[in-house]
Parts: sequence; C-alpha cells; structure tokens
Amino acid sequence: MTGALPSTTTSSGTGRLNRPRRLAVEALGCGLLVVALEGAHHGAEHLGVSATDGRLFMSLAAGAVLACLTLVLQPLSGAHFNPALTFADALEDGTPWKDVPRYVLAQLGGGLVGRLVAHLMCGEPLLIATRAPSASSSQFLTELVATFGLLVVVRGCVRGRPSATPLVVASYVAATVWFTDSRSLANPALILARAVSTRASALHAMDVESFVAAQMLGATLAVLLFRWLMMPTEKPARRPWRVIFQCSRPTVAEQAVTVFNGLSAGDRARATVDGATGEGDAHGPPPLVVRLILPGEEAPPLVGGGTSWRVSVSEDGTPDAMQRLRASLREPIQHLLRERGWSRLHAVGDAAHEAPRHTT
Repeated sequence: MTGALPSTTTSSGTGRLNRPRRLAVEALGCGLLVVALEGAHHGAEHLGVSATDGRLFMSLAAGAVLACLTLVLQPLSGAHFNPALTFADALEDGTPWKDVPRYVLAQLGGGLVGRLVAHLMCGEPLLIATRAPSASSSQFLTELVATFGLLVVVRGCVRGRPSATPLVVASYVAATVWFTDSRSLANPALILARAVSTRASALHAMDVESFVAAQMLGATLAVLLFRWLMMPTEKPARRPWRVIFQCSRPTVAEQAVTVFNGLSAGDRARATVDGATGEGDAHGPPPLVVRLILPGEEAPPLVGGGTSWRVSVSEDGTPDAMQRLRASLREPIQHLLRERGWSRLHAVGDAAHEAPRHTT
C-alpha cells in the first residue's frame, strides 16, 4: 500500500477539510439545526396546533434535519454540531484541546446566526427575553440526563456500529423532545440560541450558565462510563503490532515515533525507528513499515509491503520547525490509528474497527 501525506482537501471535494473550513461546517450545521427547530415551532403556532402536535413538529424537524446534516457533513468535519460532543471528543484525545475553543465559538456563532435567520423568516422581534430566570434543580437534572444519554448513544455507535451513528443519534435527539422538558436537544449551542428570544418558552440569559454546566457534566460522566466499560479485564493474548518509521533524516522518524506512541493504544501497536529493538517476536504480528519521504526525495520501491508518506514540512532543527513537523505528522498518524483500530481512544464521528487489518 502506498500513499502520500493526506492533504486537507481532495480533488473530488470530499475528505477532511482544513481547520477554517471545518469550523465553517460546524457553524453551518448548528445554524441550520436552529433554523429547522424554530421554523417547526413557528409552523406549529401558525397552524394553531395543540401542544402535543407542536412537540411532534419539533421532534420530526430535529430528527430529520440532524440525520441529513450528519450524513452529508460528517466526512468533512466530524459533524459534532454540539459543544458537548466536542468537549467529550477532546477528553478522549480526538479533537486537540487547542481546537476546542475554536469549535465551540463556531458552533455558538452558527446557532446565534441561525436564530437570527429564523426570527427574520418568521417575522419575530430580535430581542433577548426579559422574563425572570427560572432554572431549577429538576431542569438541571433534565439537561444532565439528556446529554448523558446522547453521549452514551454516540460512544456506543462509534465503538460498535459506526455506520448507524447518523440515524441513531438523530432518533435519540428527536426522542428527547418527548421524554424531557428540554428544548436544547442536549446541545449548549442551542441553549445560547434559545436565550436570544422573546418567546415565553425561551430561556433567560441568566439560565444559560447552569444549563451548560449540566450538559458538560453529563458529557463527562458518559466519557468516564465508557472508559470503565472498555477497560481491558485481561492482558491481550498477542503482542502489540510494531510500526517501524524510516526516514533519511533520523530526527524526522523519531518525531513520528513520539507522536504515534502518544496517540496509540500500547497494547495494540507501538512504534520504533528503523533499526531499533522491536517489541514483536516470531509469535507476534508482522511489523508495518512506514517510509517518510522528505521534500525533493524520490519514493523508493516498496519491498515486502508497507506504506510511504510524503512529508511536506522540512525540518531544520529549530523548535518551531519541530513543532510544525509534529503537527503535520499528527493527522496521518491519527488516520492510520483510527483506520486500523489502534487508537488509544476513538473520536466522535470517526468510524473505528475493533481489530487491525493486515497490510498488503
């Protein structure tokens, strides 16, 4: 198997985008979700339907739109559309912590713009609610339980049924309209968007902090639960896979080994540089050789399997160059780990196999 360092975009327009475009996708998803919910609420009021039918409008709109957005946009940004999911993903080393504030700001901004568009569409005033705060312990628990359940569903799908994630998550979100009094769909971005409204059912701005805290707590509890559930009960029968990084410049291979071992599950795969003493033996799986091709070098023919990555960042020994090199290596290494099921923790929205595959 041969290949180059994955780029931020592909010629067909699919695949993971660079950071600004991923943030734009997150903002777009949150905005469209808010527009759908507000449009459904306005439509129910315009038709004069009962409170029960109004919930049905909200449930169908939330479920259908979220399923569509997730199916279409998941390959581009991961389709979090929810600060709670981004926070949980960072806890499991999927989203870098330095990107979390950017994701959250994009999601919150998208939700507010969606609220503005929805109000313009529905001809409603654009004012913050003036009624008194009404947060209570029951509402705090409602937001915690709804978010906890959402993260349990997401983690379960990512671990066992990744292809079913869009449908299952959308179904759960639609159901929250019926079994909880929350209208935020376990999403802090929608909490803030709901606070910018004059409706009687809207949130007061002073309630935002407590509800968001409940959702973050629910997300954290779900992550801790799955860490405990997935904790191995016995030592693996086989030795971990060995990945050998080769490069004409040894420091580049050493940096790749450092990044790989920091992100991989130690009982599944470990990396070494070419010539280093390996962890595998005759009873373990064959090593995977990754050749790092520097700018200006020709890719050597692959003998006996393996893969080659073309490194686009030069390394001149300075700390800044080292940092750029590690950042450029992180994405292809994460892609390799998730593809083969070697990740220490799996990211929300990325399919992960339970066992590694042989390389040919």
